[in-house]
Amino acid sequence: MTTLDLIGKVLQAVVGLAAFGVVMALLLTFLDRPEDKPRFASWRAAIRQGLRPRLIIIAALVLLAVLARVLYGAVSWMTQGLTNAAIILAVAGIVVVLLQWLLDRLLQRASESVRSAAMRVLGAVLVTAVVLVAQMAESIAALDWVTPALMQAAVIVGWPLVAVLLATAAIAFAPVRIRRSARLIAWLLAAVSIVVVGLVLEQGQEQPIGVWPWAAAAGLSVAGLLGYAADRDDDSKPMLVFLMPAALLLTVGLVYPAVRTAILAFTDKTGTFNGVDNFVWMFTQPEALVTLGNTIVWVIVVPTLSTAIGLAYAVFIDKSRGERFFKSLLFMPFALSMVGASIIWKFMYAYRGPQQDQIGFVNQVIVWFGGEPQQILQNSPWNTLALILVMIWIQTGFAMVVLSASIKGVPTEQLEAAQIDGANPWQRFTNVTVPSIRPALVVVVTTISIATLKVFDIVRTMTAGNFETSVVANEMYTQAFRAGEPGRGAALALILFIMVLPIVIYNVRVLNQQKAIR
Repeated sequence: MTTLDLIGKVLQAVVGLAAFGVVMALLLTFLDRPEDKPRFASWRAAIRQGLRPRLIIIAALVLLAVLARVLYGAVSWMTQGLTNAAIILAVAGIVVVLLQWLLDRLLQRASESVRSAAMRVLGAVLVTAVVLVAQMAESIAALDWVTPALMQAAVIVGWPLVAVLLATAAIAFAPVRIRRSARLIAWLLAAVSIVVVGLVLEQGQEQPIGVWPWAAAAGLSVAGLLGYAADRDDDSKPMLVFLMPAALLLTVGLVYPAVRTAILAFTDKTGTFNGVDNFVWMFTQPEALVTLGNTIVWVIVVPTLSTAIGLAYAVFIDKSRGERFFKSLLFMPFALSMVGASIIWKFMYAYRGPQQDQIGFVNQVIVWFGGEPQQILQNSPWNTLALILVMIWIQTGFAMVVLSASIKGVPTEQLEAAQIDGANPWQRFTNVTVPSIRPALVVVVTTISIATLKVFDIVRTMTAGNFETSVVANEMYTQAFRAGEPGRGAALALILFIMVLPIVIYNVRVLNQQKAIR
């Protein structure tokens, strides 16, 4: 890149930022006009009728178009087609917002049912226009960025969306008692139709369509569910605007992968349905049984010892002179990453032959006491206990901090009353302190248990699951990405989810009980 090119790109960025600043300044100036100028009364009336929030949306769309134009040529991924797409979408969005505002003004005296039906019909007309334009994209030069895949997506998603908008427009005149449920059913049927059509079309193609039909169906389902919740009263309707982006992201990034994984658990490496063969393998093959057994040992030992050690440490250093320093020492391992802690302990367990100097601290201690150095990470079952020790070392600091804070919240009057009644320190601890910090204990145990069930970094870094040290999370990765068995990996993920679920349910129940007591 020459100096002149660099100067040109800097100027583009400056112009883009200046344009953005001008747009926002004009918008803020217009929206913040004083209320005492009567000659702008008609504009104020328009703003009171809902133009003000729409102007913010229009400004955002203008900003999208400006940024797309500025980034074109400045970054490699901003192509001409992507720039045209962003500008067309911004213009289309502005047109939609203005049409919706005008229709809202025209129907301001109409009933709520008429307004709702008209808005939905307008939406159906706009979606129909988009679908028809997408189908004719090959003959329009400005739409050369529309690929055949996008055309197909517009058809598969567009027509069900048109159908559901028209259906809900008709439902707007139905009795109130069935309106909410009928709308929800219409949205869910549209989502199902998208998935069905996508799967049918995929059967006749060599290349799979991909995940977008599922994502579109999830989006329609989320819209229907949020609309169902928002229809209860007028005060709950604004939540639709705020919840929709988060709900869509959670659906696409969390719910869809979970459903897809559950389906994948019943398929083989080729994607063919094989029933429960993956689960039969999991509970019959020796290596899989060792993995499950190791996971159970981890879940029993790590939360128990981490919580016990953390609680004892918190009690013994409570109100001591060097409390802050001692807490910092124990909490520092928790601040490390799992991989960093694993590398540290891998050096601690390092092995060299009997006639060589040991670089691993543990083996050096064994030699000092007259023993032979051991290959700690290779000798089963002690290698699993060695890995568990790393997790305990990390999680004890977390348990100590939470429990120490809870102990400081125990009322002093109760401890003093127990002491006056003749209770010794152990009795005060078991009968006063422990019951008072029970919610914190539940949180610590459940949090460490879930973290232990999902442990992957320690095992992968220190032994890679070899020498009978694998756990469910590590085996899930091994089967899915190393052995080429995504079905088995998904089955292990499903089992891991089932193992975590009771812990989460118990934690929620305890917290609800505590909330009810308060």
